[in-house]
Amino acid sequence: MKIDIIGAGSLGLLLAGKLIHAGAEVRLWCRSDEQAGELSRHGITISYEDGSLPLHLAGSSFRAGAVDKFAETVSRVPGDWTAIMLKQNVFHDTLPEILAPLRDTRLHAVCFQNGNGHLELLQELLPQASVWAGVTTEAAKRKTLTEIIHAGNGETFIGKRRNININVEKGGSEPDTAAISLTKALVAAGFRAWMSKEVDTMIYRKLLFNAVINPLTAIWRIQNGELTASAERVQLMKELYREAASVYDACGITYDVHAWEGILEVCRATSGNTSSMLADVLASRATEIRWINGSIVEMADRAGIAVPLHRWICRLVEGMNVKER
Repeated sequence: MKIDIIGAGSLGLLLAGKLIHAGAEVRLWCRSDEQAGELSRHGITISYEDGSLPLHLAGSSFRAGAVDKFAETVSRVPGDWTAIMLKQNVFHDTLPEILAPLRDTRLHAVCFQNGNGHLELLQELLPQASVWAGVTTEAAKRKTLTEIIHAGNGETFIGKRRNININVEKGGSEPDTAAISLTKALVAAGFRAWMSKEVDTMIYRKLLFNAVINPLTAIWRIQNGELTASAERVQLMKELYREAASVYDACGITYDVHAWEGILEVCRATSGNTSSMLADVLASRATEIRWINGSIVEMADRAGIAVPLHRWICRLVEGMNVKER
């Protein structure tokens, strides 16, 4: 199977490395020529927190290139799947221009972003594409441009959102067959992966958890486990949760009645993890707050629900990194 991966961050490198090791043909598309060159020279190295032997993939075992060459390459030599691993802000800022030449191309694409809005945008950009959602709880941390730490095993689900692809492949079995092949490739690469008809529920569950955990770790600059270190921190988490749950109720979005306990369990299970939002803040990068807590605010506005805490959290995190004018 030939798989294009757009985005060579921690999860992009994890996906690429394990797929290459399992025998897949991978083309890895980077945001910079510098990273593409480093990957071509030094390959990908995946190490493990449990002390397992690192996995090294030589640069000659895959192709790495700058993402601005993606459309031209795929037009000449199509792949079987395109996995988009970019963060939401880069997804929205970069992809429209990159994908414009492929507007009439029938791609199979799977998106692994947090939050909301990306799947709808991709379907607008590629109306002939078969667009799938990927929801994963795999954890990885990037050390260098070519090295990552696989910080925790998770589960990965592939499926379609109910409002995506409504005019594409009506009644056809081919997209399901393609998705089955992708899922099998992920399993062969060592991931615990399944196809699911409940990805909408999973996306909203992950959004709820991220909206409570990520911004507070970024603001307080603490790891996930430290969120439960004081009653004051837990109380603020609970208030964020209750606001988001009220929005879900107003919008008819199903969520687990034990979701609050699930959030606390995630903090315990990932106690040593640095959230992606905190990593962005520490690196002075733009965060995904607009597509996480901002999604809660947008849904609240449509439903006529007041969410002052989520609105305040958005402004606070957005104000942490100021671009020079």
